[in-house]
Amino acid sequence: MSLEELRDECVQSLRADHERGASQLARMALGYLAEAARDASITDVATLRSELDHLARDLAAARPSMAPIANLVARWRAAVAGLAADELAPARAAYVEQAQALVAQSQQAALEAARRAAARIPSGATILTHSLSSTVAEALHLLQGRATVIFTESRPRLEGHRLGRWLSAAEMTGQMITDAQLGHFAAQADVALVGADAVLADGAIVNKVGTYLLALAARDHELPFYVCYESFKRTTATSEETSLEEMDPAELSPPELPGILTRNVYFDVTPARLVTAWIDEDGSIEEWSAG
Repeated sequence: MSLEELRDECVQSLRADHERGASQLARMALGYLAEAARDASITDVATLRSELDHLARDLAAARPSMAPIANLVARWRAAVAGLAADELAPARAAYVEQAQALVAQSQQAALEAARRAAARIPSGATILTHSLSSTVAEALHLLQGRATVIFTESRPRLEGHRLGRWLSAAEMTGQMITDAQLGHFAAQADVALVGADAVLADGAIVNKVGTYLLALAARDHELPFYVCYESFKRTTATSEETSLEEMDPAELSPPELPGILTRNVYFDVTPARLVTAWIDEDGSIEEWSAG
């Protein structure tokens, strides 16, 4: 396979994947860079460097609502820009090593963020969550036997079904609800806990659509609303500058009605004023500072 074919395949795979969260997709992007560096049919370092940079730029732009993809790819580009390898084999090895190192950093950051989030949850609490965050799932794992979970189906891709299977396999108790029941069940919860696809410059978060409604319900019922994420998800973009991905409305199985447009926006923005604490691998922030 040529590098151009590999690039197209990797980018399309990233765009089409609506099952994994932002952190997992960012690590996938780094994996694609490592694969291309290792296997591309290229005979000189300059061409390899140029083609990999092209792939990196395409991967970074593939999912604009998911900050860690662009951020981790940018860190990889910065790291390899200073490499001085003149021979092909050492260059390939160095590019692969940098990608693998960033994957490991991302995984460790997620684990530490989950640990810090779990520490904020009182024993016996009922947690209300939405969508499927691998970092939140890890926090729930750490709370096994000490918390119950109310979680949404998370339409249209039903990520909540996967979370439910995981909770059941872990012998945790919980309830699965439709997204529309979030407001009703907020009265039965003690805390709301979500992940984030991006944390914006003003502290607003981009996450699966419905997160904003959960935050509003949490505020009305005086529940703490915690956001658990890796620092790789921070971005300098503002709410106004953020692109929210919209997917094929066919996923919603809408009727064909003249004059009616079906919308399928995947993400929404929850303003910082609704967030109780931002929790990442470095600790908790109770009051956001754009600086």
